[in-house]
Amino acid sequence: RECVPLLARRFAAFFAPHASTRAFLLTLNEVIHPEVRKLFPGAYAPSFDYVDLPDGALALGYYSHRNLCAFAEGLIEGAAAHFGESVAISQSTCTKRGDGKCVLEVRFTGRA
Repeated sequence: RECVPLLARRFAAFFAPHASTRAFLLTLNEVIHPEVRKLFPGAYAPSFDYVDLPDGALALGYYSHRNLCAFAEGLIEGAAAHFGESVAISQSTCTKRGDGKCVLEVRFTGRA
């Protein structure tokens, strides 16, 4: 959560096109992580799948051999703060509990 302001200053082009946390999160696989790999050859970045939930929440399936789902949660919270939003995150499944993937359910609760 605390590193997002630094990332937003250093890599402003990743954040600038977006007006919301949701829009930003949806670019992780196709925009942000490929650019990370260009900037830092050999860097590993996780992948995500996305499911819109009926209540307006976004479920992010997190795939990584590093099992840094708590770090991903912090980055999501930091991104929300960057966009002036509040989020509530719950984790319905986790590889650390033996599940096949981590699923982070992000509920957008309004402006911070």
